[in-house]
Amino acid sequence: MTINDRDLDGGGPPRLPSAPPPDVQMGRIIEMAFTGLWVIRRQGALTEVGGRLYWPDRASLERAAAQAGLHLSDIVVHTGRLGSSRR
Repeated sequence: MTINDRDLDGGGPPRLPSAPPPDVQMGRIIEMAFTGLWVIRRQGALTEVGGRLYWPDRASLERAAAQAGLHLSDIVVHTGRLGSSRR
């Protein structure tokens, strides 16, 4: 994490991003390497966000989650065989 001038509040300590409330269930990002799709899992099930269950890349998944106000874990689960030449 880097701190820039926007993060400084009148020369005081930097403002850090706010953490989700303790009772919020965070979504887990999962990359399904075999299909190339990205999904969100919460409470053991796939999570629908904006009418979708999967995204073509991590960036679009994170944008959809942010627009929906869904907090995501920074730990990503990668499934399948990454770097495999066979699909």
